[in-house]
Amino acid sequence: METAIDDLMVKVKAIAQGPNADLLLRLVDMIYERERVQEQYDDEPLSPEELAAIEEADEAIRRGDKDYFIPWEEVKKELGL
Repeated sequence: METAIDDLMVKVKAIAQGPNADLLLRLVDMIYERERVQEQYDDEPLSPEELAAIEEADEAIRRGDKDYFIPWEEVKKELGL
């Protein structure tokens, strides 16, 4: 009985030998890079302080408090964009 990996490998080999090989390679590269980026993210739960900061920002948004946030133009200038 074939496993899911065996089935996948048969299909990948068939596509890799056909006219869509380049497309498959680009798709695999894209998914692979996405996985590598995901591995770099901190997957620890948020601390109480982090949760409080998020809630505070959400409340500022609900209030329409524009002074709470740095304008995008200013951020771009600080980053040299």
